[in-house]
Amino acid sequence: MMEAEKFSDTYGKTFNVRNAVTCKSTNVVYAVHYERCKIVVYVGETGDTLYQRHLLNLSRIRTRHNDPVTEHFYTNVHSVADFLVMGLEK
Repeated sequence: MMEAEKFSDTYGKTFNVRNAVTCKSTNVVYAVHYERCKIVVYVGETGDTLYQRHLLNLSRIRTRHNDPVTEHFYTNVHSVADFLVMGLEK
């Protein structure tokens, strides 16, 4: 999991991270960040733990599910090591 006090979207707009979020946090707003290209490709929310959501995203990548996170992964030739999740708010 990636930790930061702020992050920028693909348009350069900066956002502050409001709360301390851990892998065990539930009801979280999170961002998917690709380290290789240094961008946040998706912001979403989950009622599950952040860890469970991270595992689901990895599963969707492995099964080539049709969604923005997976599409970016394969279009830009990433590895799983590039795929990071950052908790933004709980």
